Amino acid sequence: MAAAKKRKPEIRVFVEEDLDRLLKALAGIKDTSLSGLVNEAIEFYINQNPDVQKLIVRFNLEDLSNLEE
Repeated sequence: MAAAKKRKPEIRVFVEEDLDRLLKALAGIKDTSLSGLVNEAIEFYINQNPDVQKLIVRFNLEDLSNLEE
């Protein structure tokens, strides 16, 4: 029997209705879940935004094991 998948942490966000409809439409077009689409968007934002990258370096966030949960 395969080991159970570890449950991912859950976050909640509130978005405008137009953005909600757009995200759901894009998820459908890309044949992915809304969660998958949002995860992809967040990863892109973190990895491609120079300001965020500077904060990661400045506050030594490359190694998340030292952060409290």
